[in-house]
Amino acid sequence: MSNPTPTPATVELWIRSFAPTSAGPTQERALERLEALESSDPIESIEIGVWGKEVEQTAHTAHIPQLQRIETRLEAFEQWAADTGRQLEPFFRNVRVESTITGTSRDVWRLPTVALAEFDADDELVHVAPCRTDERTIDVFDRFDALVAETEQALTTGGDRRRDEVMTDRPSGGATGYGQRRVEPFSPSSD
Repeated sequence: MSNPTPTPATVELWIRSFAPTSAGPTQERALERLEALESSDPIESIEIGVWGKEVEQTAHTAHIPQLQRIETRLEAFEQWAADTGRQLEPFFRNVRVESTITGTSRDVWRLPTVALAEFDADDELVHVAPCRTDERTIDVFDRFDALVAETEQALTTGGDRRRDEVMTDRPSGGATGYGQRRVEPFSPSSD
């Protein structure tokens, strides 16, 4: 049984910075697919975010806007998965890393090489890839295929929405809603 996902207004592609060469073709292919979606009428904005292999969960995150944005997204992804019955593991994993040398431990999120987040016109998170349903894995390229099909259908049915293209590595303006499916863009405050 499949719940249809509404056509998103905003699509965010997350790629791993400095990924090894073996991940390069996947990232390059994802960027090419995203570029093809840019001209799609129902999609109003495209954003690209960059993250590392893992992100430490720490109090210092509040002082680093890019880390805060990543943490906000990850919390929203977890809430979306809980609300929709999807699983983000093994693609997104919360793990405790322990150092045998220092005897300390830290909590980190292990992140996929490529991820896709889709938001509706009200900034409600409507889909995250990669994820798992009970029956199958939905990867980023499955979602690109679905988005292309949805936008082609919208064009043939005469969908005519105004579109403002945006490509950025961080959103503009707004407040951050931690752990909520509705995600407001992050705007660092100046001290």
